[in-house]
Amino acid sequence: MLNPEVFRARACVLAWLVTGQFSEIWRWVVRIGVLVLLVGCVLPVTAHHSFAAEFDDKQPVKLDGTVVKFDFMNPHSWIYLEVKNPDGATVRWSVETGSTNALFRRGWRKESLRAGDHITVDAFRAKDGSNTANASTVKLPDGRQVSAASSRDSK
Repeated sequence: MLNPEVFRARACVLAWLVTGQFSEIWRWVVRIGVLVLLVGCVLPVTAHHSFAAEFDDKQPVKLDGTVVKFDFMNPHSWIYLEVKNPDGATVRWSVETGSTNALFRRGWRKESLRAGDHITVDAFRAKDGSNTANASTVKLPDGRQVSAASSRDSK
């Protein structure tokens, strides 16, 4: 035998469906869901910085050095280099490249750079004067010169 409270609850749900109130509520649920999706898609785009926000295209640098570490990751991959200054002192540089997807499409792989590899990077220095740069091209250990998928290229 059916519990009277369960029976009433089912009757209410059935009445709600039959009267058409369900379709009006469903329309509002869909509208709110679409709005949430649209806002969610826009937020990551607005959070991304431009090349000009951090780097100066009037300050090109050529870095000839040894790879300390290569982080093949999103949203940007990073190459860490030790570069000898003209006075002989070794300086560590952090060089930003494009995303893994952009690099992959240009022929890069996670194994493209290993600690100890000697490379040459054409880049643009950070506006704050730190030893940070945004790579334009990289001459790999095997002699190939490849694009670094710089955010400057998308201007």
